[in-house]
Amino acid sequence: MKIYEDVYAYAGKILRIDLSSGEYFTEPTLKYVKEWLGAPGIAIKILYDELKPWVTPYDPSNKLIFGSGALIGTLAPGANKMNVSTLGPMTGGWASSCSDSYVGGQLKYAGFDSIVISGKAHKPIYLFINDNHIEIKDASHLWGKTTWQTLELIRKELNDPGLHIISIGPAGENLVRGACIIQDESRAFGRCGTGAVMGSKNLKALVAKGSGSIKVAKKEEFMKSVREVLKMYKKAKSPDKTYKYGTLYNFHTKQDVCGINYKNFQYLALPEDMVKEMDPRKVIDKFEVSHRSFPACGIHGCGRYLNINKGPYAGLKSECNQWETFSTLQTRLAIKEPTFMVKANALCNQLGIDVDAVGGAIGWAMECYQRGIINDKDTGGIKLNWGDEKVVLKLIEMIAYRQGFGNILSEGSYRASEIIGRNSSYYALHIKGQDLYEVCRGALGFCLGTTTSTRGGGHTTGAVACETSPGLDIEKARVMYGVDNPNKPLEYDGKAEMTFYIEILHRINNCLGICHINTVWWDIDLIGLPQIAILYSAATGWETSVEKLNEMAMRQLNLEKAFNLKFTDFERKDDMPTPRDLYESIPTGKLKGWRMDEKKFNKMLDEYYVIHGWNKKTGYPTRDTLARLGLDYVADDLGKIGKLGKNR
Repeated sequence: MKIYEDVYAYAGKILRIDLSSGEYFTEPTLKYVKEWLGAPGIAIKILYDELKPWVTPYDPSNKLIFGSGALIGTLAPGANKMNVSTLGPMTGGWASSCSDSYVGGQLKYAGFDSIVISGKAHKPIYLFINDNHIEIKDASHLWGKTTWQTLELIRKELNDPGLHIISIGPAGENLVRGACIIQDESRAFGRCGTGAVMGSKNLKALVAKGSGSIKVAKKEEFMKSVREVLKMYKKAKSPDKTYKYGTLYNFHTKQDVCGINYKNFQYLALPEDMVKEMDPRKVIDKFEVSHRSFPACGIHGCGRYLNINKGPYAGLKSECNQWETFSTLQTRLAIKEPTFMVKANALCNQLGIDVDAVGGAIGWAMECYQRGIINDKDTGGIKLNWGDEKVVLKLIEMIAYRQGFGNILSEGSYRASEIIGRNSSYYALHIKGQDLYEVCRGALGFCLGTTTSTRGGGHTTGAVACETSPGLDIEKARVMYGVDNPNKPLEYDGKAEMTFYIEILHRINNCLGICHINTVWWDIDLIGLPQIAILYSAATGWETSVEKLNEMAMRQLNLEKAFNLKFTDFERKDDMPTPRDLYESIPTGKLKGWRMDEKKFNKMLDEYYVIHGWNKKTGYPTRDTLARLGLDYVADDLGKIGKLGKNR
């Protein structure tokens, strides 16, 4: 009997490995993809169905699931993202993150769409997947090494300088809650603490190498769609800017619209005398030596490799950071030295720790120090003054190794504030326990998508990006979102509808492996759901409409929501902005004096719940909504624990 049917676009198999026993087996990808599409869609189905409610993030029974997007390995523009999902330590619920990846393609070429890892190895190990050969190798000699050292040592050990790997650093080994997983040297599966889960399993690295290929069902139709999409990239304005500076090209726009995190969100724009000095684009112009990209990127890459040959970090050679590091470490901590962002980003990559986790914790600590809430006795004599780059770099290492005051900060700002007490929680800027880097005041669609995110904060699972985009084609945006004012960031009307659209787009992107920056989320002249549906249909041979994609995305979102309800006590209050965002006026800049209206925000949140078919009072999904998506058994589960939303 034939177990595995021939499939197109997908590799066809899911690999399951129990690290406790060393046993592994495979199952067909087709078991899941017709309803769950791929990568995080498959992951949430497995995690919800198979994790018992008593499982905790570091329990060996927890599962860590790596997935390659359904279109990775094809020529679909932008298809270069790999996903990792688990029960995470930052929020205690759904944890999911994507990274630009060579490993994702190699995994599919080896024959696997996803890897489901359970158990805990008896000693440090790494996985080597070489086509159908699965090997669990000793990693004792790698334990304690940085991700950069690990990459070099594994390449030498396997005698292959072209290998790509994903690994954890000391932060993951030490179960730092914000530990992340690094692809090679510079791309992170950021947020959520997935690196700590990997460390809890004694899994140091994953190496994949494949000699196979990915086939598409309708070659001519697929290639026609690819060519049409590439024409869109040539006509759009953003690809050239993104190619040159990555997401850092937005610097002046962010300054203009009050979108910069300065001194732990006390201010949302830099002082004018710092703007010229801190322009991150000048660092790229001065130190770039080469460009970096990933397979199938439609904009030909946003990475730049720098050689810092002058200044305090002379000798550093690293890929340049993106906007997130600049905002959460450079401006948040008021550090003027322009090349600091590159140094801090490289250090976080080496140690395997999320830039937002350290930025959030250190930002909280510096503001508490500023206000006299914590002192030198708490910090072990370290003075936490704004702008002290040496102290910040020292604290990053202390966090990764859980040393001294860094041990408290390693828990993230939310838990650190619980440990310190003294009313310090107000200055811990987080959503659902996950440190926040996103500026929520001044852009309400961006705010709503961030606060309602099932993974706890984060702008890549529903936050609207077009509200503050200069030169937005308003008519095109109106048609796409179905609202009148898509470019009015301070208006509450229509933001629930816009967030709903982006939640769908982001989940489809993540399941297919498409980078958000290659889509209408980043630039409305790039590809959207209609083009994605055509590409997916031609690649798989399954006619898939936009409506079908919407349904699958909503099924996934509702299961993410139910997963959180199964493992946490999240409800409506956890979808609200931080107190600072909700009650403080913007102090400087063009939006000086503007403050969020709590009643209007709650009305907007009501609209968001109604669109999703969730109960307005609690935010819980209703039985009708879950049944419509084929999740009747989930409704039964939620009913048993008293978390099923009442129908309106």
